[in-house]
Amino acid sequence: MSNTIQLQQSVLQDVASLLDDNEAMKKLQKYLQRLKSERVAKEEMSAKEKEEILDDIRDGLRELKLTKQGKLKSRPVEELLNEL
Repeated sequence: MSNTIQLQQSVLQDVASLLDDNEAMKKLQKYLQRLKSERVAKEEMSAKEKEEILDDIRDGLRELKLTKQGKLKSRPVEELLNEL
């Protein structure tokens, strides 16, 4: 058996042992809801961060294109490094 299946069986056995305890089941339900909402928040944040990165890349490519067309003046690398 793979580790994933073993882990799933173990979790299900643990949950099954709590089925008669309403208080424990309520706590488990609250905890599971919190876990699910945290996972959704992480996924949303990740998607938002990816979109911001892609926007920054697009902006940089637009600036590069304008610079190559002579519509935007570039700065010397030394000037950029001095800012850092």
